[in-house]
Amino acid sequence: MPWFNHAVDDSAGGDPSASWLATAALYYLGLSAQPEVVPNQRIASDSLKNGLPCNNCMTDRIRRSWLLVPMSKPERVDSAHLAGADVVVLDLAELVAERDKPAARDNMQQALGRVRAGGSEAFAQVDPELLYADLRASVWPELTGVVVNRLESPDQIRETSRLLDELEEERGLIPGSLAIVASVETAKGNLNAHEIATASPRVTGLTLGRADLVMDLRPEPSGEIHLYQYLMQRLIIVANSFGVTPIGAWWRAPDRGLLATPERTLEAAIRGRAIGFKGSMCLLDAQVSSLNEGFTPAAFEIEAASKLTAAYRDRVGGPGPAILADTMTVSGVEGFGDLIAEPAAVDQARNLIDLAGRCGARDEAKNAALEQRPVPAP
Repeated sequence: MPWFNHAVDDSAGGDPSASWLATAALYYLGLSAQPEVVPNQRIASDSLKNGLPCNNCMTDRIRRSWLLVPMSKPERVDSAHLAGADVVVLDLAELVAERDKPAARDNMQQALGRVRAGGSEAFAQVDPELLYADLRASVWPELTGVVVNRLESPDQIRETSRLLDELEEERGLIPGSLAIVASVETAKGNLNAHEIATASPRVTGLTLGRADLVMDLRPEPSGEIHLYQYLMQRLIIVANSFGVTPIGAWWRAPDRGLLATPERTLEAAIRGRAIGFKGSMCLLDAQVSSLNEGFTPAAFEIEAASKLTAAYRDRVGGPGPAILADTMTVSGVEGFGDLIAEPAAVDQARNLIDLAGRCGARDEAKNAALEQRPVPAP
């Protein structure tokens, strides 16, 4: 049951799409606040646990913006740490010409250190057809994980994990510390998404990558990309079933995603968070702040959630877990009218407030890194 009862009125001449975005963001409040995940544990939260073994559990890591930077563009690499991205993905696979790949690999270790200087996490995007060379160039202490593009089978994940095992041991990294984000961009990859997500405990994320281009989904007259809604929802379901983070945004034609304007990127991020995505890839520095904003709960959401939890706490007589099975109405919340609450929905509101706080702490940590101040403790 949604925790609010609010009708959008577009008759006043406002922007209908903005009203729809606000309503959707509230309707899916619980989805937007699910915490991200780390390897080799089980989800412990009663609101998330479904009795199935999973690869991951809750973590405080915030990864709203994934800035994709081609290693063949030195000027982009040098400035990536200034963009404010939660994650910088140094690309060796998709945006680098074959003739430029040897030099790109040679520069990877230095680039990783520069990225980390800005407080961003550093991932490398690697080619499954050139896996050994790309991983040997990328696995250094500054690396957080790898994005493997155009994955089609769980065997590719297992091979990636095996090579990471070897390189972690060879280079003195903590065993199992490097994550894998699986990019399923083809029809076969999407068909096998379930098996790919469960092929290794290292898999912490699933993304469609540039599936709209690879699969030629094409825009519909409505402005949506044909079948993309189905693929997004399926990926989110698969990811959540096994505690893997779904990465993406609800892009609409003609943007086709990675080159959208900041304004349309913000729309895509808000829509994406509403259906369950936790962050998204982008190509341009100018898109980063839009992704950070769109995947962070807005002030009006936090206010509504705070009023809801306060009213419910007063109702049950304390700050502990709500155990009542009934519902209540919080009347007159500014901008939304009446909010209908029940215990699980109150938990969702608390999660959203917590997510907002963790997003703020992530931004402060990046600012501290850029200013060479001590990074605040989480």
